[in-house]
Amino acid sequence: MSGSSVAQRGLAGALLGPVDMLRSTVLRALAPIVSPLFGDRARRVRWLGVFSVVSALLVTAVVPLWSLALGPVILGVPHLLSDVRYLVVRPGLHKQWGTLLLMAAPLVAISFGVTPAIGLLAVLPATLFGPKLRWGRLGLVLLGWLGLSALALQFAFEFMLAFVHLHNVVAVLLWWALVPRRAAMAWVPLSIAAALATIFSGALDPLLTLSGGWSAPWTETSFTEFVTSTTPTDLEPTLAAHLVLSFCFLQSVHYAMWLRLVPDDARDRRAPRTFLASWQALADDFGRPFLLLVLALALGIAGWGLWSLAEARLGYLQLAGFHGYLELAIAARWLVHGRLR
Repeated sequence: MSGSSVAQRGLAGALLGPVDMLRSTVLRALAPIVSPLFGDRARRVRWLGVFSVVSALLVTAVVPLWSLALGPVILGVPHLLSDVRYLVVRPGLHKQWGTLLLMAAPLVAISFGVTPAIGLLAVLPATLFGPKLRWGRLGLVLLGWLGLSALALQFAFEFMLAFVHLHNVVAVLLWWALVPRRAAMAWVPLSIAAALATIFSGALDPLLTLSGGWSAPWTETSFTEFVTSTTPTDLEPTLAAHLVLSFCFLQSVHYAMWLRLVPDDARDRRAPRTFLASWQALADDFGRPFLLLVLALALGIAGWGLWSLAEARLGYLQLAGFHGYLELAIAARWLVHGRLR
């Protein structure tokens, strides 16, 4: 092991060691409650999923603007790293350079603001090149791609709005596809459906009024601005407000999927890792130089948020434009070539 590697491990241990000690203390105190979850991954993921859904609904009910504004700035870059890790690196797609480069070209272009139809081009190399080509499924996927591309070309703005909302659901489908599921795991998507029904029924509206959730001055934006930027202009006002609340809720679920549920499902060992072990596993997957670059980017966007939260959020969203199309392309690849592993 090189001297620089030892130094980096030592620095990571110095920073994360105290956090792991605090974590151990808390877990020992809660042992009677949490110990059954340590050895049973499926039970732990199920409870984490339901807890994440309930938490996301509570945050949406009380402080939706804070969630919409702060979520991308704080959790956005880590969730992008997880996106790439479990959709590209872990399945070994990064070793298929030809396919990866053909996918990367339209994905990078999306982050520079090109039309959504360009981002959809990533579906083609993802599905045409792979280990187990199923021609019937390929035909259906290509028909779907043609239909989506036609809509994206004809109604670019409307397609973009719809895609912003629906890509959060794609993350749930990808999580479900990661490993074979027991019937009991259906509690997670069922709780998501119940939460959405609660939002669109208007049940949260009185609580939002009482809590002042419609306003948050420090975020440099307003609920009305979110409605204007994320819903069609001619949409009925109440439905538009509920649509923004559903986006706030699903955005939180989306982050929970990539930052907690997918990693818990995908790791080799059944028990959770320490923070230091998680850092070392990330370094094994990406290499420390790349990981430090991503860390610097995450801290840079968070620091930008201290200067101007609205600008930092918009800057992150521009950078992250590619990831929804990556998720769609990998979902299409799974349909054509078999279960994502």
